[in-house]
Amino acid sequence: MYIVMKRNIIFSLIVSFFCLAANAQIKVRGTIVDDRNEPLIGVNIQEEGTTNGSISDVNGQYSITVTGIDSKLSFSFISYKTIVEKVGNRTVINVTLAEDSELLQEVVVVGYGVQKKSDLTSSISSVKGKEVRSMNVSNATESLQGKVAGVTIVGAGNPGGQPKVLIRGFSTINLSTDPLYVVDGVPMGEGINFLNPNEIESIEVLKDASASAIYGSRASNGVIMVTTRKGVEGKPSFYLDMHYGVQEMKNPYDMADAVEYAEILNTAARQAGYPEEFDNPASFAGKTTNWWDAGIRQFTPQLNASLGVQGGTEKNKYSVSLNYFQQDSFYQKGGYKRFTARFTNDYKFNKHFSAGFSLNPRYESWGNPTNWSDFDRVDPITPIFKSEDELNGTENEYSLYSRSPSQIWNPVGYVHRWNQSNNSYALSSSAYLEIKPIKDLIFRSQFSIDLDTRISNTFAPDFVIDAAHEFQTNNKFTRNKPTYRNWSLQNTLTYLKTFANKHNFSFMVGNTLEEWNSTTLWGSYEKMPNNSDNLHELDAGTVNPQTGGNSSTTSILSYLGRLTYNYNDKYYLTATYRVDGSSKFLSKNKWASFPSASIAWRMSNEPFMESTKSVLNSLKLRIGWGRVGNQNLPSGVYMSQLGQGYYVLGDNVVNTVYPSLVKNEDVKWETVEDYNFGIDYGLFDNRLTGSFEYYIKNTRDMLFQKAYPSYSGYPGDAKIWTNVGSMRTKGFEMTISYNDHWGDFTFGSTLNLTTFNVNMTELTGDKDPLYGNGEKTKTIEGEEPAFFYGYVADGIFQNQIELNSHTNNKGQFLQPNAQVGDIRFKDVNGDGQLNADDRTKIGSPWADMTMGLNLNLGYKNFDLVANFYASIGNDLVNQNIQELYNAAGSGGKVNKVSGLLDMAWHGEGTSNYVPRLSTQDHNENFTKFSSFYIEDGSYLRLKNLQLGYTFKKIPGVNKLRLYIAGQNLFTLTGYNGVEPEVSGSVLSFGFGGWTYPVQRIYSVGVNVTF
Repeated sequence: MYIVMKRNIIFSLIVSFFCLAANAQIKVRGTIVDDRNEPLIGVNIQEEGTTNGSISDVNGQYSITVTGIDSKLSFSFISYKTIVEKVGNRTVINVTLAEDSELLQEVVVVGYGVQKKSDLTSSISSVKGKEVRSMNVSNATESLQGKVAGVTIVGAGNPGGQPKVLIRGFSTINLSTDPLYVVDGVPMGEGINFLNPNEIESIEVLKDASASAIYGSRASNGVIMVTTRKGVEGKPSFYLDMHYGVQEMKNPYDMADAVEYAEILNTAARQAGYPEEFDNPASFAGKTTNWWDAGIRQFTPQLNASLGVQGGTEKNKYSVSLNYFQQDSFYQKGGYKRFTARFTNDYKFNKHFSAGFSLNPRYESWGNPTNWSDFDRVDPITPIFKSEDELNGTENEYSLYSRSPSQIWNPVGYVHRWNQSNNSYALSSSAYLEIKPIKDLIFRSQFSIDLDTRISNTFAPDFVIDAAHEFQTNNKFTRNKPTYRNWSLQNTLTYLKTFANKHNFSFMVGNTLEEWNSTTLWGSYEKMPNNSDNLHELDAGTVNPQTGGNSSTTSILSYLGRLTYNYNDKYYLTATYRVDGSSKFLSKNKWASFPSASIAWRMSNEPFMESTKSVLNSLKLRIGWGRVGNQNLPSGVYMSQLGQGYYVLGDNVVNTVYPSLVKNEDVKWETVEDYNFGIDYGLFDNRLTGSFEYYIKNTRDMLFQKAYPSYSGYPGDAKIWTNVGSMRTKGFEMTISYNDHWGDFTFGSTLNLTTFNVNMTELTGDKDPLYGNGEKTKTIEGEEPAFFYGYVADGIFQNQIELNSHTNNKGQFLQPNAQVGDIRFKDVNGDGQLNADDRTKIGSPWADMTMGLNLNLGYKNFDLVANFYASIGNDLVNQNIQELYNAAGSGGKVNKVSGLLDMAWHGEGTSNYVPRLSTQDHNENFTKFSSFYIEDGSYLRLKNLQLGYTFKKIPGVNKLRLYIAGQNLFTLTGYNGVEPEVSGSVLSFGFGGWTYPVQRIYSVGVNVTF
């Protein structure tokens, strides 16, 4: 008995020992690397079934104490496959994480949902936030230049400027061509200038109608969808992104000094038969007034700083960020400032309910003098300030400046007087509720509101520089206070289901309600007691009070749906349908429908393609069709509107009211029908990837504001909105990328090409041409819209024989006022007369092709990014020729470019381009709009060059990256104007004058995560 009990006790002790050993805590450590043997920082290590977790350090190393040998460790990291390891008796577990090919295919945002990029049937391009952040810009859309095929972006050089964006050309001629911007699912208004680029997670560009039709009546110009950073599961991760740069403002022209200026004017007067204006130009030697250096700063600062944190648990994820951006003007005054904050929180109550919100308060201020061209145009002889003997001691500080005979107001004095502030106080907020009542069914409701109050103050002081021309008798203060309130409510119900592991199906239905409200109130007063700052208030004025204001409300009610289906990842179908009802139209035209459908065939997944998999990894064919709309016209155009004016009756000024807008109750939507054909491919283990697309867009019922016929009895400036015709745009896009690595060296390159050709297919009604910019552009059936329209300059008359031979068949001079050295204009229609009928197409503002080249190189801890952009085949109008090469007319005494005496014709064979200098332009060399003004606008620009180095082994810091960068470092172009990046409305596109130049920026920066 005793022996048996003893054996039982011993057996129990042995069993208990092994049980305790099995459940004893074990400390496990190891290193986590990627497939290149690089340590991974911030990998989540989780003991399954517990809340016990850890995270890898800067060396990829970790340690964790687990409950026993049966424990399992999960290793997870964004964009990498999760690995689960059983601990067993191991105390060291080293892990290599492989990139997740499914995640590498990317999930892209589509309207009211997301899809895997590999499943797309439409034309959607995606740019990740890292690429956006590689350029130091105030507006994120500018960072897309050259990165997305089909997207043409014209940069804005002024502080806080909004770039011009065209997606696959344009679909309208008189309305805004800007795309619809959608931020975190919420349609926004004027753009995304308010958004901090550092907060962007990704940008998707919906280019064809099969992708954008889900946004219906506002998607005819394409859609740009922005997704911002959100909270992530894990310990709090802080980041700091900061850069400081200097902008370089170089004078685009080498202007004449005082001696050369006097010689140019003397030559022009002499050749016109008048006495010379200056007796001794050489006497001005050393007396040139350097206006440019006096008023323009060559280098100005730019600062961008962002601080944020992301983190959370499986249930509660959050993010907080702050950003400050400042871009100074190259004047002593003005610039752009923006302060934004962003707070997001997503909470999962249980498997059925989740909710979240975002808040984006922001403050912006902007303002800039607009006379930078005057620092080149003003003559170099006039001094900046009056001399002592010209002053009488009664002048205020704004009256001390000299008057120029060039009729250009003193630019230094203008900047001194300039006093304007524009401030915006705004809040965007959004909240959503998501319910999953049963498996595979999701209901989501989202409410968003955007509030924006703007205050603009302008003070114009009284001054007298010249009592006849340059003065202001009374000082004046003006305040303008527009307020905007926009809100939207979106409800969607989505069902997703997979059958038999091959049939993948989703169905979404929903409705949206959106409303836009604006209220404007303004007032002005004159004659404050003095110009001091504390009197810049309306109450301080004493005479001529004026007030005004208005309000407007527009809304859209929409119903929408989408069906997607794919069979075995080979055959894909997407169909959408949206119905919009807009308050901008009367009941008979209020509602419009916007359907779309697209299909795709992943040919590479077919059995007969199996033998090609070693080379051709993926091949997909896509076809899409859809309709989208444009209703971006003022509200209430179906009602007549009155304008205010005045006329003088005897000694009295009589206020008047007149019809300014004639109603059109039949006005309706502008509709674009779109066809898209695409091929996506991947070769050599997807190291080489690309796509090719061909598209056709047909616009009908195009909206245009025309002058009302004079025979109607309405005033000559009365306008009417109407549907005027149809237009077709077609073109192709190509993208090709190569990405690879060899040991420590990584290489990535992407080249994209875009073309678009536009043709006006029909003008309805009287079929009269549509003109723009004072009849300098013309739009007719069968031609591209808004081509440059003028006379053909056929060289310079080099001698009397050439002049005498320029006659009609009756021996009559075609240009009777011409002299040798003047421009010869061509009798285009051959009728023996030179008149307006000889105007013809002399150029096109639309590029034959745009191109982007983006390079990414890496070696160990070094990285290099280079982005190039080119526009090829477009023409530009160099409007500055009118003044800088011309000594006649109102611009005659404006300063001229240096070297003009040699550039202008001054004898046979000296020039066949610039006519002779003369203070009289009887031949209309400069007043006739002709091909003389047309120049090749093609250019190639290095948009961005950035070199960085990443430190990976700093205690307490996950990553520290330092970089130096340059933007717009060089531009190759044959255009002689200020800036080849020129935009404008469709009917006035490509007119380059004193365009605010895109500036070079040199900067240093730091990216830190900790």
